[in-house]
Amino acid sequence: MQKLFTKFVIPAMLAIGLATGAGAETWKFASEEDKNDVQDIFAKKFAETIKEESGGDIKVRIFYYGQLGTENDIVELTAKGVVQFVSVGTGHLGSYVPEVQALSVPYVLGSDVDVVRKVLTGSETIYNDLSDRFEKVNLKLLTMISEGEMAWGANKEIRSPADFEGQKIRTFTSTIPVETYKAFGATPTPLSWGEVYGALQLKTVDGMVNPIYFIYNAKWHEVQDYLMFPGQQPYVGTVSTNSEWFNGLSAEKQAMVHKAIEAAEQAAHDYQLQINKENMDKILAERPDLKVVVLSEEERAVFKELSTGLHETYYAVVENAYGEEEKSEARDRAQRILENLIQEVKDAS
Repeated sequence: MQKLFTKFVIPAMLAIGLATGAGAETWKFASEEDKNDVQDIFAKKFAETIKEESGGDIKVRIFYYGQLGTENDIVELTAKGVVQFVSVGTGHLGSYVPEVQALSVPYVLGSDVDVVRKVLTGSETIYNDLSDRFEKVNLKLLTMISEGEMAWGANKEIRSPADFEGQKIRTFTSTIPVETYKAFGATPTPLSWGEVYGALQLKTVDGMVNPIYFIYNAKWHEVQDYLMFPGQQPYVGTVSTNSEWFNGLSAEKQAMVHKAIEAAEQAAHDYQLQINKENMDKILAERPDLKVVVLSEEERAVFKELSTGLHETYYAVVENAYGEEEKSEARDRAQRILENLIQEVKDAS
């Protein structure tokens, strides 16, 4: 299916992209999420700001989940220049930018809202060492956003690795999320989000992990009996543009993009704080029998200790993504990125 998409759909989209008529310039923005999700709020504010700053000469057309393919497809379309902007979680970027999976290692970012935002928007590690790796695949990293702490969903209470035994947990498609739940004792099952409700309903998977606002919007709370808060990490969204295309813009248009990104990040941040609280209230109102579990510091410490073994997994994942002549350098780079990121989080705390 992926080969068919690449062979037929991408050339078709290229033709569409080239067939521009007179009038307003149109930029395409593809999101992995749906309307009223955090990335939608980001995209809408971005589009609104670009329209205002350009005096209506530039419009941004937003594409939602499934309209241009899967999460991996929209990243590929952006790298090829069919789409100008893409928003997608770090958990879906590993096959393009292996180093980005440092942000998927549990208990690296933690769950402090202010610390997470400070690191995601201002980290020297992210916007120097990591962004350089985006450039290698013709993407330019513009910003990262938190969509709120990720909760575990299940049909049983999970407080320890033993509780995960025998549980099939839906994860994202990158290696680190998969290896995380193996380390925690579960059976990870990578799925695109559009497949998750049916899988939970049919019990082909037992649980999932996502921020609360998204769990409610996707109605996954209807087919889960427990929600656990392990203090593990936020869902991190990335916003990138096609690097070659962006570098070809005038200085005025580049400045316009950066201004719109800043406005959109603020809008998305404010919205995720509001919508996660509102949707938690809605979940409890709709499912008064659903149990909410907040892991204690002692319980979290067990999972945090297990997650340190994933640091080595991360280094190996990055190393193995490169040819023999680059492996040693790639491993050193991965270690530097993760260690510096951990230090930045400590400094921001």
